[in-house]
Amino acid sequence: MTIRAVIFDRDGVLTYFDTGRAAADFASILPISIWELAKLWQQYGNVHGFPASLEAEEAFFRAFWTHVADLYALSPARREQLFALDYARYVVAYPDARRCLEFARQRGLRVGVLSNFSLASLDATLVAAQLADLVDVSCAATVIGAAKPDRAAYLAVTKALAVEPHECLFFDDEVACVEGGLAAGLRSYLVDRQATATDAAAGTVHDLDQVTALLDAALMG
Repeated sequence: MTIRAVIFDRDGVLTYFDTGRAAADFASILPISIWELAKLWQQYGNVHGFPASLEAEEAFFRAFWTHVADLYALSPARREQLFALDYARYVVAYPDARRCLEFARQRGLRVGVLSNFSLASLDATLVAAQLADLVDVSCAATVIGAAKPDRAAYLAVTKALAVEPHECLFFDDEVACVEGGLAAGLRSYLVDRQATATDAAAGTVHDLDQVTALLDAALMG
């Protein structure tokens, strides 16, 4: 079976959110934790809708930060600090992510990212994580109008990559999303970074360094 592309989830697979740094930055601005802020974010998005374009995202952030600043009666100085924060700075690549993407590129594979991210600026986070130059296509749920494990999400990224689902390997850290990938026809694996060993036969890898062997096996198969 010919493999022409490899597709990755972002959070928990290629990158993680630096909560320690974010917590420290927000602690000097807001009287609530970043976890409480995340709840406000989700509630606000559920009511007003998450942005499907970069233009809409800019307006969304402006409105959300205004809502938060008003809610906690922030001073003008703290409002300015809040509005100046760029969330992308907290998106950090795992040490094995770039190695894995470079390996895929060296093998002539196209690389895609499929994320259930609720913002349109998925590309900006890949730039911040220093991975963007190795990614051919990135698809955020809010932009493509479908979220994993919906079949439409997988078909959107394979179409953008100009490949068929059966020509792809897919890696995600959520079981439901892996099952969705399998149902859509992609050869799918769970990335479990808490595991201590890879069990390829069971469809699980414990880090992205193990992906290289799977790619070589798939290309030789």
